[in-house]
Amino acid sequence: MALHDSTSAPARPGAAVDRNPRASSGAACIEIAGFPQTLYVRVFGDPDTLFAPLLDAAREALELVEKFSGQGGGRVNAVSLCAMYLASSLLRDNHFSLGARGLSPENSYSVNFETGTLHVVTQLYSVVSRRTSFFKVELAGNISGGPFAVREPRQGTVIMQVEEEKLRQPHFFTSGLPNECVRALMDQERFGSINDGSAVSGDLRMVIETAVRKIPVVLRARENEPGWDVLDGRQQQRVASLSPEMTAHLTALQGFARGLFGN
Repeated sequence: MALHDSTSAPARPGAAVDRNPRASSGAACIEIAGFPQTLYVRVFGDPDTLFAPLLDAAREALELVEKFSGQGGGRVNAVSLCAMYLASSLLRDNHFSLGARGLSPENSYSVNFETGTLHVVTQLYSVVSRRTSFFKVELAGNISGGPFAVREPRQGTVIMQVEEEKLRQPHFFTSGLPNECVRALMDQERFGSINDGSAVSGDLRMVIETAVRKIPVVLRARENEPGWDVLDGRQQQRVASLSPEMTAHLTALQGFARGLFGN
């Protein structure tokens, strides 16, 4: 497996290392479900360098899982064989070595062929609106493709979802992702997390700035009758109802947004 900067073409397992001077360093461990030891790399373990080639190598191994299973070898045996295949592919690169489980470097990766998932835990640094942040995140997604969920590792709260194409952009983990996460967290502080149960599908949320304070306001469609209510977002209390004319405008706006993001 080649370690390379994300501006390079996707690497193949066992290829030579591209020592791109722009690639940042960082220790990392890789745990492969079904393989007894952890793989450890002292440098080039940061996600800007390692995420894309590891995902490509895992995707190639996952295809072998499906192939072996289809030939009657059994899912359990196929998963075990492909875990060995991925580990041996990584160890062809002399930057990787075997280590005991329990290591906790700044970056960690977990590959599970039984569930078809890849997990990444890494540290991000960001400065947004004079707010300096240094925090850990976990990325979880399917090896076969699709978006990755970015989560707070301890509580599992989803911060945002990121398409694979963005994660492959050069230096996205050191420049783009940290700032996007902080902005998403700031929005959650204002409006509450979509996953914490405080938000209702169809809510429209805003912050109204008065002469003395900023007040979160929720516009919520009624469940059993037409119309919208205005809620004080601080206590989730109803304070007013919208007129039919305002309701018509909001319904049209909601339909427009649904079509826009649905496509």
